[in-house]
Amino acid sequence: MKTHRIASVGPLQYPTLRVTFDDGIAGILDLSDLIAEGAIFAPLKDGAYFRTVAVGEGGRTFGWNLEAVGHEIDFCPDATRIRIETQIVEDLASRYESAQAAAA
Repeated sequence: MKTHRIASVGPLQYPTLRVTFDDGIAGILDLSDLIAEGAIFAPLKDGAYFRTVAVGEGGRTFGWNLEAVGHEIDFCPDATRIRIETQIVEDLASRYESAQAAAA
């Protein structure tokens, strides 16, 4: 199985990120559910802090405060890829269903 790497990550409208992988696949990651869920993500409620997102060494992770081991907030590229691909498929399915309903 290929391990995905992060090529770039950048903030869009809070609390979303645009994530691009090393193979060119890109998508929007909405973190609103995670930020609302728990204390570990509480620092991300600060918009200025949220905008400091960065790619970790070798694209193996992305997140915030990556240099402070034990205090970082980081995300796995593979789990992120699954989340983004799932969203892409759901969006395509929704468009297909809308087109089918309009054609009927």
